[in-house]
Amino acid sequence: MSRDWALRAPCRGRNEFTPSEDDFTGQRDLKRLCSPLLAVCGPCPFHAVCIATVKPAQAFFDGIAGGRLWCNGTVIDALEDVLDDELAEPKLRAACGTEAGAKAHARAGEHPCPSCAQVMREIGARRRSAKPNKPTQPQQMELDFLTG
Repeated sequence: MSRDWALRAPCRGRNEFTPSEDDFTGQRDLKRLCSPLLAVCGPCPFHAVCIATVKPAQAFFDGIAGGRLWCNGTVIDALEDVLDDELAEPKLRAACGTEAGAKAHARAGEHPCPSCAQVMREIGARRRSAKPNKPTQPQQMELDFLTG
């Protein structure tokens, strides 16, 4: 998956998702400012890729990312239907987004980054389409006997 996901995200161009440190003094202020904006993340299909890109825990992020409100890299509010496995921040490699990158995640036993997960889905689809369709039931041969 290319980085064009950010152009399709519902939060595109909305600066209030990452308020300035001058706009709040602590978690309570940040919650007051941003919690109402979490609803915008609800229908967004990019929660995991957003977290993988922003890396809120590593960056001590303040604001909204991946359907969650973060303060100093810690989740302080979240949508009800977000998944914990979206929080895993996969290691990104130079080969990510390629078959080699997808295989590197698998060898390391880690969750793939979103772009490698997409590559894995494409590889699976190619393999499924390349397999010949096997009949589900054995076909019965018809024999014509000449009587004579």
